[in-house]
Amino acid sequence: MIPPDDLDPTDESILDEIRKMLSVLDPVPDTLVERVQFALDLETADAEVLRLSEQVGLRAGVRGGEESRTITFEGDDLTIMISVSVQTQRLVRLDGWLAPPGDHVVELRTSEGPLLVRADDQGRFVMDEVIRGLAQLVVRPAVDVPGVGAILAVTPSIVL
Repeated sequence: MIPPDDLDPTDESILDEIRKMLSVLDPVPDTLVERVQFALDLETADAEVLRLSEQVGLRAGVRGGEESRTITFEGDDLTIMISVSVQTQRLVRLDGWLAPPGDHVVELRTSEGPLLVRADDQGRFVMDEVIRGLAQLVVRPAVDVPGVGAILAVTPSIVL
């Protein structure tokens, strides 16, 4: 790489043209800073980060005109499957399942703040009226909730 002090006008012109070309062909996403800050806001790095393994979407006309999609996240010790159903232009419903099931608190981190629910003995959880936008799931052992326990697993950020 050429040190900045050693650039001549021709170098600067070429670099300027490359910058212009990249800003048109591969612009920085408008939400990049928000997504990075959202991801860095999680209080621990010790949790297992699940990987997105499958995403299936159903569009209008399916199930009475609803729009929904199913997303699966997998890790070594936990799998989370969620179904996201559009309720209104602004809201979605989240139905989820943890495998293996257990006594867990599921937190949905959103830009509007966290939503907490407890999974039932079958690993099922529901979140009604979730505001659409950037979100991330966090799973913790329930340990009878108050301060909530250590994080077991987190998902990558997704847009609901």
